[in-house]
Amino acid sequence: MDYATKLAGPAVVLSLIISGLINLLIMFNYAELRSSISRIGAEYTFTKAAFGGFICFFSGYLRWLSSIFTTTLSAMGLARVVCFFFPYINPSLFAVVVIALFTALSVKGGRIVDLATVISFIIAFVVLSVAGCFRGLNLDNFQPFMPNGFYPGVLAGAMYTFSMFVGMRAIVTKSPVMKEPGKVIPRAVWFSTIICIAIYCSVAFIAVGTISPTAASTEPLLVHVGYVIMGTAGQLLIIVAWAAAAIMSLATSMSVQTSILSALSRDGYLPRIIFSPGKGSVTNYIAQMVGSIIAMFFAATGLITFVGYAAGFASLIVFALVNLSLIKLRKTQPNLERPFKTPLYPYTPIFGIVFAFMLMMFVESSAAVLVLEFILISLMIYHLKMMGYQRLRFAVGGINIGISGFIILILFLSGAGVLPVSYTHLRA
Repeated sequence: MDYATKLAGPAVVLSLIISGLINLLIMFNYAELRSSISRIGAEYTFTKAAFGGFICFFSGYLRWLSSIFTTTLSAMGLARVVCFFFPYINPSLFAVVVIALFTALSVKGGRIVDLATVISFIIAFVVLSVAGCFRGLNLDNFQPFMPNGFYPGVLAGAMYTFSMFVGMRAIVTKSPVMKEPGKVIPRAVWFSTIICIAIYCSVAFIAVGTISPTAASTEPLLVHVGYVIMGTAGQLLIIVAWAAAAIMSLATSMSVQTSILSALSRDGYLPRIIFSPGKGSVTNYIAQMVGSIIAMFFAATGLITFVGYAAGFASLIVFALVNLSLIKLRKTQPNLERPFKTPLYPYTPIFGIVFAFMLMMFVESSAAVLVLEFILISLMIYHLKMMGYQRLRFAVGGINIGISGFIILILFLSGAGVLPVSYTHLRA
């Protein structure tokens, strides 16, 4: 939230409302698709039913990529607050260890108690918000409310906070094991979104009312706010909430990685060995470990803001494709059983597409280039696997494109000062 506050100022509350409502609309579209299409793979499965071919592979690939970035972001966020209290620990190394630890726990079959983490997260932030209100707020901190304007300030803040809500996709991803998904999923999406918006906005309001967004501090914003409001107890409360949020996000994103890779492998887009219908199969661990290795690489860079933008950018592309899939299926399969229908169709999916592309405009340029480079890699993979080895001349063309894109990426990052010089402008 620190970086979003720098972008939007006190209007970070408005940024959170915007990103939350956009997610709500998109999730209603997800709910309709999942209630009528119940197979493993979520976004990939939706685009497969609507388009097939490269588009469904592309959406699954980007969804897998965004979950890797989310895993990295969660580990780095946890490392940041832990290493503030233990400054002798290297935060990048700590984030790598956290990802490795969660991967090992997953491989061994260990489970995080989701209910306990959710409850601790909610209680911690509710207590902090109530305590902040009783302490009294300085309303002068809210002036000027939009120091950087609605454009780009508030919208840029919405882009950066967008990834705070994407965990709601787990509700849809897990729906194949739910009873009556047509009723359960829309209600779960609605209530979880409203609760998240209320908690995030109340905490942001208390944070700005307690400490001016322009005040200089070496502490993470929420940790500093917790100390000002409740002293050491407030700091501990923030640590508990922060750790709970990181644990939930890590567990969810790792689960999504396995689900997406298994679905892609099942349908022949990736080597068959990755797919396994058995939850505890060794081949499932391959899917988990591949994503974890990539996540650890990005965690080692320490570029938390960069990773946050990359996660948001990849997710927005997938969201746009899912909304487009809903429109396509409504036209091509009007008789498909739909226990739940998204409200205000077709305006809801159109609105989702427009706002997804609008928020992409505020992605940090180097993060966008990185995702585009991964898109080029997806073209290479698709050529090699789906075009047939007898047509390797086409694949060679794709490889040349990928190599050229990689060189362009390196030159761009070097010119932007990201490589090999200091990364401080991308650190939160």
